[in-house]
Amino acid sequence: QPEPNKNTAKAWRRQQNTPIQESAEAAVPLVAPAAEPIAMDTASLAHLLYVVGSMCLGVGLCVLGVLCFFLPHTAAEMYGLPLQAECSAPARQDEAWVLATGFRDLFLGIITLALYLTQPQAMRVYTSCLVPLPLADALLALAYQAEPLAVATHLGGTFG
Repeated sequence: QPEPNKNTAKAWRRQQNTPIQESAEAAVPLVAPAAEPIAMDTASLAHLLYVVGSMCLGVGLCVLGVLCFFLPHTAAEMYGLPLQAECSAPARQDEAWVLATGFRDLFLGIITLALYLTQPQAMRVYTSCLVPLPLADALLALAYQAEPLAVATHLGGTFG
């Protein structure tokens, strides 16, 4: 059989609309071969989502809780109900709800991580029971004329 001709390979690649790169040896296609899709069955995908979701929920709640302790004004603004000026006595009393929310979020995060690590079968019931919490937060923020983005973050916690 005759050797494949360099010009024949170029003509074939042109017919296939594949970009080519000239080299001393032969024409080389510039397009990488298509990667094989990762096969994942439904059970594996569900487990992956369970692990990622549980960790995001637990760690996220802990971070929100700690944020309330160290940056209460930022946390209140993110919640949608910003605090008043920092130094006055009524403003210090307003911080109490932020700290209470911080304790709530921190301990819910700790409980989430503890259940995930020790009683994973309980997570299905636990997370279902948590659904009304961000919905109630969204309704509370709406009742006090919070910005739409703040309300949307609470709704994201409900449906996300």
